[in-house]
Amino acid sequence: MIRINLLPYRAARSKENIRRQVSVFGLSIVLLLIVLWVINSFLAGQVKAYAEDLNDLKQEVKRFEEKAQQVEAIKKKLADLNKKIEIVKQLKAHREAPPQLLAEMTEMVVPDRMQLTSFESQDATVSLEGLAMDNETVAVFMTRLERSPRFSNVTLKSAKQERKYNIDMKNFQIVCQKASANQPTPDKADKQ
Repeated sequence: MIRINLLPYRAARSKENIRRQVSVFGLSIVLLLIVLWVINSFLAGQVKAYAEDLNDLKQEVKRFEEKAQQVEAIKKKLADLNKKIEIVKQLKAHREAPPQLLAEMTEMVVPDRMQLTSFESQDATVSLEGLAMDNETVAVFMTRLERSPRFSNVTLKSAKQERKYNIDMKNFQIVCQKASANQPTPDKADKQ
């Protein structure tokens, strides 16, 4: 019988298996490094894109903050203008009130029987001083004031006999309240 020595074949085969395993292991490591490099490149690209987006968003935030500051400045100016407009309206209303009050007062004075020497109007009260021929004239004047829609709580503060212009006259002081704007005037009350 012929004997064949298979030991070198087995040794060569095991060497071949070891080489194959080392090659597969080396290729696996190379493939793993390539995959890691691709993933790293992809993630670095995403990080760069996100960083650019973040910079763009920061620039937009700065622009919007500038616009918000402009809006706040405009709001302040608008509030100041509204205050000024309100003040102008109040001044206009206050400017028109005294002449109207004086015009109405001239309608209430008893002609040729009395004269007003002092007229003082404050926020809610009107103080009047004047001279009248007699007590009846003062009473008529007070009645006219009471009937007026502009005045309420008409009170005679004092009435003294005084000699003026070589005639005995009554020096009087009257205090009354201005009627509030909420109270209906007789014209408005008649319409309701």
